[in-house]
Amino acid sequence: MNTSPAQNRKGSFLTQLFALRRRNQNTHVEPHIHDPAADSPTPPPPPPKDYRRASASTRQPFLGEEYISEKPLLFDVDLDILARPSQPASRPIPIAQKLPPRVPVKAYSPPTMPLTPEEKARRRLAAQRQSQLEKEAMLKEEYERQETKRRERVEQERQEREEEEARKAVLQEELRAAALRKARLEREEREIEERRSQELRERKQLEKERRLQYTKEMERWRAEQMQRAESQCSEKEEERRRSAEGRRMRIARMNEEVFSTGRTDKMVGWVTVQPPDTLAWKRRYYIFELGHAESKMLLYGNPREVVQPLDALPLDGRVDSIAEWYEGFEELEAIPHSFALRFIDGVEWRMFADSAEEKDRLLVLLSEAAGIIL
Repeated sequence: MNTSPAQNRKGSFLTQLFALRRRNQNTHVEPHIHDPAADSPTPPPPPPKDYRRASASTRQPFLGEEYISEKPLLFDVDLDILARPSQPASRPIPIAQKLPPRVPVKAYSPPTMPLTPEEKARRRLAAQRQSQLEKEAMLKEEYERQETKRRERVEQERQEREEEEARKAVLQEELRAAALRKARLEREEREIEERRSQELRERKQLEKERRLQYTKEMERWRAEQMQRAESQCSEKEEERRRSAEGRRMRIARMNEEVFSTGRTDKMVGWVTVQPPDTLAWKRRYYIFELGHAESKMLLYGNPREVVQPLDALPLDGRVDSIAEWYEGFEELEAIPHSFALRFIDGVEWRMFADSAEEKDRLLVLLSEAAGIIL
C-alpha cells in the first residue's frame, strides 16, 4: 500500500512516543527537567505526582498536531517538555532533556476510498508487468551469472589446459635431455670399454710375444747349458779318468816305496779330519798299526803326546770304500787333496792332506790297512 511523506512522518513520531513510554514504564523514572540545584549537596525535590494537561494556548504546535487534535491520546503526556527551548551547549544536557519522552500512541490511518474495477484492473496489470519485469530481470541476472560462471569455468579450463601443456612440454624437454644424457653416457662407456678392450688385447699380444721370446731365450739358454754341461761332464769324466789313472800309478809307486823298504816313518804324518758327529775340522797326527790282530789308524794331537790317542779308527774289514769328492761328496770339491772314508756301519770321515804326495801315501796306508783295492 502506498503512503505519503506526511503519513510517514506521523508514523515515525508515534513510534517514538510509544518507545519512550515503554522505556519509562520499564525504568519507573518519570521524565523531569534538570534543575541546576541538583548539582548541590542537597537532593532535588521529587517531581509532582500528577501532571497537568497542557492547554493549547500555553504550548507550541509540534509535529503531529493535526492527528492528536483529531483523536484524543490514550495517556497523559507533558507536552511542555517538547515545547521548552533547548539549553546552551556549554552546560551538560541530562538524558531526560536530551531525549524527549516517547509515549506510544495508537496509529491513525485515514479512511480509504473503495477502488473502481478499472483502477483494480490497471493496478493488477501494473503488478503483473512489475512481476514480469522482475522475473525478466531475475532471469537476465541468472543468465548473466550463469554466463559469467561458464566463462570463468572455460577460462579456468583454458588456464589448466595451458598449464598442463606447459608442464608436459617441460616434462618432454626433461625426458629428451635425460635421453640425450643417457645416450652420451652410454656412448662414452662404450668408447671407454672398447679402448680398455683394445688396450687389453694389445697387452695380451705383447705379453704373448714376450713369453714367446722368453721361451725361445730359455730354450736357447737351456740348450747352451746342456751343451756346456755335457762338455763339462765329458771334460770332468776325462779329467777324472786321467786323475784316477794317475792316482793308481802314483799309489802303485807309493806302495812299492812304502812297503818294500819296511820303513815305519812312512806310516806317520799329519792329516785334517772331520769326525761324523761335528762340522769342525781338526788337525791330527796319525800313526798306522799294521800287522797286528787289528789294523788301526790312531789320531793324536801332536807327535810328542802319543801315549793315549784322541781317536782310534779300526780299519781291518770295516771300511766300505774310499771316495773322492765326485762320488757323492760335492762339498769337498773346493778343498784340495780331500777324500772321504766310508765305513760299513754308515759312518763317514772326511779328510784332506797337506799335499798330493801326502794324500797318495795316506790312501796307500788306508787301503792296505782296510784290505781294499783302490
